[in-house]
Amino acid sequence: MKRSYILIVFFSVLAHTLSAQEKADSLRSVDMGEVVVSATRSLSDIESIPVKIHVVNKRQIEENQPLTPVEALQYIPGVTRQSDGGLASTPIIRGLSRERAPLLIDGNPFVGGRIRSYALMDPFQAERIEVVKGPASAFWGSDAVSGLVNIITRKAENGYGKDMKIGGSVYGGYQSVADFYRGRVELEGRGNGFDFLMGGGMRKAGNTKTAEGEIENSQFESTNFDFNLGYSWAANHRVEISGKYFENRNVGFPGGLGAPGPPSVIRRFDPDTQKDINLAYDGYDISEKIESIGVRLFYKEQNLNVDQITNIPFPNTTNLNRRINAMLDVDVPFMGGRFFSTLRQRDNAKMTFGIDYLREHRIGTRRELNIQIFNPMGNMVNEINRPYEQIQPDSYSNSIGLFAIEEVKLGKKIDLLVAGRLDNVRTRIEDRPFGIEEIAQVFNSDNSSSSDLQLTGNIGMKYQVTDAFSFTTNLANSFRGPDLFSKYHFAEVGQGFLVPNPNLNSETGVFYELGTKYKAGIITIEANFYQNFLNNLFEEADIIFEDTPSIQIQNIGEATLTGFEWDIRAKIGALSSVFISGAIINGINNITNNPLQSIPATQLWTGVHIQEREDKFFVRPEMLLVFDQNDPAPNEIDTPGYAIFNINTGMNLHNLSNKLPHSKLVFSITNLTDKLYRSHVSRGAPGNQNVFMEPGRSFNIGFVARFGVN
Repeated sequence: MKRSYILIVFFSVLAHTLSAQEKADSLRSVDMGEVVVSATRSLSDIESIPVKIHVVNKRQIEENQPLTPVEALQYIPGVTRQSDGGLASTPIIRGLSRERAPLLIDGNPFVGGRIRSYALMDPFQAERIEVVKGPASAFWGSDAVSGLVNIITRKAENGYGKDMKIGGSVYGGYQSVADFYRGRVELEGRGNGFDFLMGGGMRKAGNTKTAEGEIENSQFESTNFDFNLGYSWAANHRVEISGKYFENRNVGFPGGLGAPGPPSVIRRFDPDTQKDINLAYDGYDISEKIESIGVRLFYKEQNLNVDQITNIPFPNTTNLNRRINAMLDVDVPFMGGRFFSTLRQRDNAKMTFGIDYLREHRIGTRRELNIQIFNPMGNMVNEINRPYEQIQPDSYSNSIGLFAIEEVKLGKKIDLLVAGRLDNVRTRIEDRPFGIEEIAQVFNSDNSSSSDLQLTGNIGMKYQVTDAFSFTTNLANSFRGPDLFSKYHFAEVGQGFLVPNPNLNSETGVFYELGTKYKAGIITIEANFYQNFLNNLFEEADIIFEDTPSIQIQNIGEATLTGFEWDIRAKIGALSSVFISGAIINGINNITNNPLQSIPATQLWTGVHIQEREDKFFVRPEMLLVFDQNDPAPNEIDTPGYAIFNINTGMNLHNLSNKLPHSKLVFSITNLTDKLYRSHVSRGAPGNQNVFMEPGRSFNIGFVARFGVN
């Protein structure tokens, strides 16, 4: 941790020396006006796009102080946080998560470890977060079956035509529920065509506290460093190089793999790292016909070290029979590139087209194993040590996608979007080594490699019926290509095996959505209804392998997801408002007519956001109401409903006094009544039958200060 403190002290001192420079602009941005997003592959006004997109801006991130980007999304109707305990969490978008709702960083895919992806990102690194709700395969390719998340990272102001100026920022916070504290510092500058932003941060937490006690093995700590260096030789051209190093250490994993029930599993990620380097070029208004050109090249590497201890008792006792300590290394380097361009066809139409390439190399898991065997008296009678070795073959995935997106405005009332994409996904696995020899017979020369070709499309329309009322409709199909883990991974499970399935085919889906929006005077009302029809779902099936009960991921599922979302807001004066939003989601397995797993219960957010007219302070009392989930999947249990009360408040200190630098101080109390509750979608094994409770009451404080930058 010493290096973290040195880094923070260095930047803090530097930032303090810059405090005499000019004061930054006000943070007032509650009514964002025109919002331009890139989630549909071109820069477009969010109000003209029939695809449902939500944006979480930097101000919202600073005021809500989320632990990871997942918590920053929790106010979006149809998005639910799924927790793995401690640091690990992922969003469920319209009933599906993880592999069916991918994460992008600046439009570049983040693959290889979605269970931990959001833990490898500090929310304060984000300028904004774009969330697409509904299939986005026609824009981004495989996996975007229920939606996607695109995090746009921070960069300094463009330096073209400006004098050199340097500034800095300091972020910090504390949350009592896990004795969690964080810090981040940034140095940025621009001028003479150059711009740069470099930052570093740290986080550390103990076990999370609930109303009934601590969640054991939920601690974590991390450090990170990132940079972005750009150069503009003209106002409409910019090249950049950016990179990041993020390391999480001593990350407890309290959910899943049978924990906390027998056999007792203690699992830690120590360390879990990500390194990346990115090159980019963007050009705008190249000519009358060429609106923009973009090029991206990137290389990323994820390195995960897992330390896992499994304690297995004698049958019907608590006496220890075996202790298995497995130390695993899982490394996934991947690289890729993108080219895209937007052409103006006429005043009311433009086309964006391009090509994406991605290569993933999943290095076969390496393991060091120690097994201790005890007698009923508690004495160790044998010990087995297996040296560090590779126990799975390397596997590879190469994908290439061609896409085109047409945006047309028909008169003053109709906005039309049509998108098409062709993807080819090729996978292969090497022929050795196999730590479980029985698994080797599954593979042969015909199934050790495969190629999948998929065509997807999207057509959407927004009709502005009146100045106040609009109607949207959207129709799309999607696919999820077999990822390397689902297709090739194997392991021992109990007395049997998780058997790989090299013949796994792509999931596919068809989706439609109907939406409406009314905005007049002080009232804004939005509502959306959708259905998502999925085929060839990946599901774990019970099989017999080598005369033992085993499991295998197979294409056996068909499902229908149906949902309704609403968002109602009423202004109170210039900056304040009352809000109520929520979602109802239903998921059915069409083969068995049973509910799908991990379907969130009906929930709604309601509250009042009171903001002082001069933006000196805000207060937001709010309530999250979650209803009973009493129609669970066969391997799940009922979950009672609950209500959680929070209160958030903050001050823009620079608006209180001209002598203060641009700064914000935020206070909040979450789970005000210290409610004991659990989420239906918290992780456990099997299903949600073995889960931890959610965090109890927490007192939180955060601050942001900027010096010498706009």
